[in-house]
Amino acid sequence: MTSVTKKILSIALVATVGLNFSGCVKVVKPGAAKTETGAPVSKRAALHANMSVEEKEQAYTLAMKSVGQDVKANPRYNKMDLLKPVDNRGWFKELTLQLWDGEINKKQFVASGLEVYPSNKYEFNFIADSILTK
Repeated sequence: MTSVTKKILSIALVATVGLNFSGCVKVVKPGAAKTETGAPVSKRAALHANMSVEEKEQAYTLAMKSVGQDVKANPRYNKMDLLKPVDNRGWFKELTLQLWDGEINKKQFVASGLEVYPSNKYEFNFIADSILTK
C-alpha cells in the first residue's frame, strides 16, 4: 500500500470508530428486538430496521407528503413558521423522522416541539397523530 492509501484508511477507521462511540451512528441489526440499552424496540423501529436507506427515505418522504395533505385539509391547524426566529426546518425534519422511525414516541415528539414552539400544542399533537398513521 502507498502512504496515501494508508492515510486514507487510517482516517476512515478513526472516523468510523469515533462516530460509533459518539452515538452519531446507530447500528440496528435486522430483526433486533432490543436497543443497545436493552429497551424494547418499537414495532415501527423494528419494521424500519429491515429497510434499506433508500427504502426508508422513500417511505418517509411519502409519509410526510401525506401528513402535508392532512395539514392542508385541517382548517384548525395553524401553520408554524419554521424559518423564524431561526431556520428550524432541519430540526423539524429530524424530529418528524425520529417519530416516524419509532426512535421517539408521541409524548417525546410533542414535548420537544413545545420547547421550541410553546403555543403550538394542537399542531404538534395533530402532526404526531398523522405521522403515526402512516
